[in-house]
Amino acid sequence: MTASSTKSELTLARFVENLRKHGANGKRSIVAILNIPVSLRLEPQDYQDISRDAFHHLPEKTQEYRLENGMVAFIRPSKSFGETDTFLTSVTETLKDVIHRQGLGDIPQKLWNEFSWPEDRKAMFGLLGLPEENHFPNESLQRFDMAEMLRSAITDEAVFDSCRRQAILEFHDSRREILGHELYCSLDYLRHHHLASFLLEGPGEVEILSRVLDEKVMDVTKSLAPQMLPDTLHLNMMVQTVFSDRFAEFLGSEDSRFAENLAIEISLENAISDWWEFEDACNLLHSAGVRVGLDRITLPSLEFLSPQKINVDFVKVIWDQNIIGSKRADATDRLREFASVFADRNLILTRCDSRTALRMGRSLGVDAFQGSYIDALLGKYLHKECKSRNTTSDRKCAVCQWAPRELRKNGCEFHFRAGKILAEI
Repeated sequence: MTASSTKSELTLARFVENLRKHGANGKRSIVAILNIPVSLRLEPQDYQDISRDAFHHLPEKTQEYRLENGMVAFIRPSKSFGETDTFLTSVTETLKDVIHRQGLGDIPQKLWNEFSWPEDRKAMFGLLGLPEENHFPNESLQRFDMAEMLRSAITDEAVFDSCRRQAILEFHDSRREILGHELYCSLDYLRHHHLASFLLEGPGEVEILSRVLDEKVMDVTKSLAPQMLPDTLHLNMMVQTVFSDRFAEFLGSEDSRFAENLAIEISLENAISDWWEFEDACNLLHSAGVRVGLDRITLPSLEFLSPQKINVDFVKVIWDQNIIGSKRADATDRLREFASVFADRNLILTRCDSRTALRMGRSLGVDAFQGSYIDALLGKYLHKECKSRNTTSDRKCAVCQWAPRELRKNGCEFHFRAGKILAEI
């Protein structure tokens, strides 16, 4: 939220409609309303003072609205406002000045009112003086619910078809050891092959799709859990998903081994969009016994991250062939520093598509790797390991190894579970 000059009054009809549009996309909001009676007759400067104090004392990403009835509303996505005593003290002082200046009026006994939208809409309507839900003519119209539409459109078959599984492999001296697997749903594949008729525009609609995919991948993971446990499984999730009820149900859906063998990866882009919320998510996951990682870290972004201050168990850095050469000396030094801090296989070099990536990474102190080249290295062992039915070629065996859909179809198991030593060189 940014401090600004006094905003124009917003009608109650427009304010409620804005909340409805936000909720129609499956997003939960926390709404706080300062119960300022219109009889106090605040002047523009008074509202400017409240706006300035809100900017200093309320959390970031708080939207402020001055309503036509004199009240001031604040909206935050999904999370409560937390400690507001300092802010309310300053607002109370402003209202006392108004009462002294006008010579009339009282401060409401309950000045700050916090609601969850849409769950608490009736209580909020009561505070706003709206007698019924259909108070506005356009309120009865059914809005377009994209989240619910996508949940119906994305079938289990589509998710299985779009899911991929990649091994994470450690190279240490003469050993090659499996550390675990990452299960992810290819967003591009899903959009182009199963959602081609949907014109998803803008970051907001793609974010809705990502949240729905998180839910779908959790469902797939639960169905595969009996075959995968006790293997270590990595899942990509958004910070917003971690705080959802669906995720809480997901963690509690299996036996205790489930959380113990689960690692949640959050992309750097998603984390820096609200770093405080990301840290809260890390604390929540750690309290549940889940390992947390920061994913999709590019080499240039290493310059802006402190390995000592990131509250995660592991980091995943994207391989970039441009690291080769003297011009990338700073990037290689930073990668060595991260590899030193995140020792014991906790820095993973991803998207390794060549032998060069593996050799360069090892020379910089990286022990753990993931990518198409790593999968190719495992391919030559498959004909020895695979005992599943209907496997007549190494190529088909490789498919059932890396595609969860084939695992479900032909009963193929994990050939290389965490802890397995693949080669002694």
